[in-house]
Amino acid sequence: MPPIILFLIPELPDPPNKGGSIRAFHVLRRLARLAPVGVLALAERAGEPPAIWRSMAHEVFLFPWRPRSLWTRLGQLLLSSRPDLAFRYRVPALARALQRLLAQRSVCAIHIEGLEMAWAVEDLLDGPRGARPALVLDELNAEYRLQERLFQADRGDPRRWPGAFYSGLQARRLRRYESGIVRRVDWVVAVSEPDARDLEALGTARPPVVAPNGVDTAFFHPEAVAPFPLGEPAFVFTGSMDYRPNIDAACWLAQAIWPAVRSALPEARLYLVGRRPSRAVRRLQAIPGVHVVGEVPDVRPYLAGATVYVAPLRAGGGTRLKILEAMAMGKAIVSTPMGCDGLAVADGEHVWLADGEAFAAAMIALARDPSQRRALGEAARRLAVARYDWEQTLAPLETLYRTEILRHVPRRE
Repeated sequence: MPPIILFLIPELPDPPNKGGSIRAFHVLRRLARLAPVGVLALAERAGEPPAIWRSMAHEVFLFPWRPRSLWTRLGQLLLSSRPDLAFRYRVPALARALQRLLAQRSVCAIHIEGLEMAWAVEDLLDGPRGARPALVLDELNAEYRLQERLFQADRGDPRRWPGAFYSGLQARRLRRYESGIVRRVDWVVAVSEPDARDLEALGTARPPVVAPNGVDTAFFHPEAVAPFPLGEPAFVFTGSMDYRPNIDAACWLAQAIWPAVRSALPEARLYLVGRRPSRAVRRLQAIPGVHVVGEVPDVRPYLAGATVYVAPLRAGGGTRLKILEAMAMGKAIVSTPMGCDGLAVADGEHVWLADGEAFAAAMIALARDPSQRRALGEAARRLAVARYDWEQTLAPLETLYRTEILRHVPRRE
């Protein structure tokens, strides 16, 4: 059997339905073209790995995992100098299985999906590079920068000072921890040029390889599904609603921006679509015209039914799959500049970039201008197809494996 790639990922949702798992699915599919891949993943529920993941992987190993209790997290926060993220998916059984596989198999690389899984290779980081598999860290965000932005977003509101305190503390801890990891792995993969610069500033051994997030432009197609009847005008924001940057975005949109939109457009409706809405997001349902939809099996009918897609992001990192999906669906988009950070979009050509009070004005203007909506949506779709289909975006990752990792690996008969 030829050498294998071991692929470390937190979870295998069926189907892949959020940013990290969507990227992991497409990365795994790409790597499986190059070599057999063994997947090590965590699972909250016992059972067989989902068929959609088994179809690509040579082997799949699942390990029981439960979210930490609040008291456990608090203890780790107080008693350790490491960031919270370093403990999130720490499962000793996975580390033991990884060591067994390294002893039993010819492993050419360990591909780590996200900094939160880097704990599993800590014992290998200081080993001689020629005597261990290549370590490839796919950084879904520059994590320290994400927490710095959350701190900036939260610190101006006294009601959110606990979150600001947490993020300020985590940003400092993450800078140390993330730097220690990216300096010692062999390759770092970034999802955008801004992220690559932020990670290289930590002292990566080599310049990061940029392999942006993408979108399945055949699946996300304007004519792929019938639109839900959402009313007119309908504004839609999608994303995991238990993720702090999305919670911040939803609350800012509904509380600070929506009243002006609703005043100008009394029939307007806002749909917040995404898994596990937090308590803060659920409370937004009390605002006239705001609908907290929660998780849906397929987001495309909501995108198709939207008059305008909105991305009111004030914190975060990486490139947003939600915006790429809306682009591929040919939607007119209003986004903050941060929401499109790292995307090759032109303001006024592919999206309408706005911030602060101008965000409401942009929503109102697009709702009233069908021809501009159509022009923006068509241009966004063209850009998504030309530049952001997964086939194009992951080509640098495939090149990395072909030229720097697999060509140096002797094959065993």
